[in-house]
Amino acid sequence: MAVSRTKYSMEAVIRYDGRLVDVLDRIRAVRLVLMVHIEQDLGPDKELITIKVMTPHPARETFHAIRKTCLGEIETLTDMQLKETTLTKLF
Repeated sequence: MAVSRTKYSMEAVIRYDGRLVDVLDRIRAVRLVLMVHIEQDLGPDKELITIKVMTPHPARETFHAIRKTCLGEIETLTDMQLKETTLTKLF
């Protein structure tokens, strides 16, 4: 039987070293992530991004799992912080 999945949109502030395109491609490669979009340039090596995910788990738990995966596997990503007020359930 299929598990019901919910789409969420969330914004995160990322800090990185190196090329932004490489970091975004690696974030997109995470299994739960559907889309990554740049919202705003916050200065050198810092961006505000939107991440859309589809998951059977609660949104906050999903973000922390994605954050842990990204920080562990992407060498050029130095920090990722969720903007709590932007967590949205999509229909």
